[in-house]
Amino acid sequence: MLKLELKRIFSKKLNVLAVGLMVILAAVFSGFAATSNRYVDAHGTVSTGMLATRKLVENKNGYAGALTEAELTKIVVQYKAVMAQSQEEQDANYGTLYQPIDDILNFMISVLTPDAGYDETVLDSVTEDSVQDFYTWYRGNMKWMADQYGKTPEQKDYLEKKYSEIILPLQYESYGAWDTMIMYAETYSIVLAILVGFICAGIFADDFQTKADAVFFASKYGRSKAIKNKILAGVVATTMIYWTGIVLLSAISFGIMGTSGMHTPYQMSEAYSIYIMTYGQYYALTVACGYIASLLAASLAMLVAAKMHTISVAVCIPFFLYCLLPFIGRVLSSYTKVFNLIPTILTNVEASVRVPLLYQIGTHVIRQVPLVMVMYTVLSIVLLPLIYRSFRRYGRA
Repeated sequence: MLKLELKRIFSKKLNVLAVGLMVILAAVFSGFAATSNRYVDAHGTVSTGMLATRKLVENKNGYAGALTEAELTKIVVQYKAVMAQSQEEQDANYGTLYQPIDDILNFMISVLTPDAGYDETVLDSVTEDSVQDFYTWYRGNMKWMADQYGKTPEQKDYLEKKYSEIILPLQYESYGAWDTMIMYAETYSIVLAILVGFICAGIFADDFQTKADAVFFASKYGRSKAIKNKILAGVVATTMIYWTGIVLLSAISFGIMGTSGMHTPYQMSEAYSIYIMTYGQYYALTVACGYIASLLAASLAMLVAAKMHTISVAVCIPFFLYCLLPFIGRVLSSYTKVFNLIPTILTNVEASVRVPLLYQIGTHVIRQVPLVMVMYTVLSIVLLPLIYRSFRRYGRA
């Protein structure tokens, strides 16, 4: 029965078109990702083609390795030498002097401006002598951030423990491909959630649209095993569609751009993030959250379709959750922390991991993203028996 339901899903013309659109968009997004990085060569020529990211990685990886204070001193000397040049000289030497150290300079600025906006001028106050205490500053600022964002003793201890997990000195390798792909994976996961919602809503609405509901419910297993297989088919279809799309997107994109920076700590970009992970782990977290978003979209779409016996309202659920709700949450999040736990977080991990937002239950402290992941995984599962009960009771008093 499960094979029959899956065959019905993937033989429906609209669903075939939806899957085709998924494949096309994976290729399109991969193209956008591969051409979104800007590379400047030694002659000042700018390129953004398919090979730009690989050239940029090669350019920056001349500084790959442990960012010891001695290495950072060399970077500061080079930066000040560039800044002492005229604008014409800076433009001419950008590809050989400034571009290769851009990521490392951004890291230093991030360390020197805790809880503040990007301010490149802080580097002007750094000298060859003072940079010898760079990691001492870093540790001191971690303590300050823990005191600022820890509202209770438990939260302060939690933040201090997390910051202590950052291994210093950081190991650098150009991470441009991963940084780019996280943004496109999040956008693509929204598309997949909407497509999954559309496809799964039809599982419970098709019998009513084709007027075959009487036959379905009159069959031997029409109110038991058949419904369970419909639900299982929805979960299986969601899993197949989501991971096929993500694997396709990743394979094309990383095949073009390479995988340099997979083991680079995320703190290279956000020095005070409490998510202690490499860029490879960051990408895994992003796509895992996207999968939960698709499961939630599928469960809600199937529940609404089972109750209303039509696809029209059900297909709007994922669009509302991941396209409209973000705007509502952005406006109201300053008034209540509840809006920091909406499903939108699942498709906007990039914004969430930058902020040390904590929740506390008793003495237990948990970060925003893990809490959201657990909440909506549980909700997606809890909705499944509700779908079963709702559809099973059709036609009964």
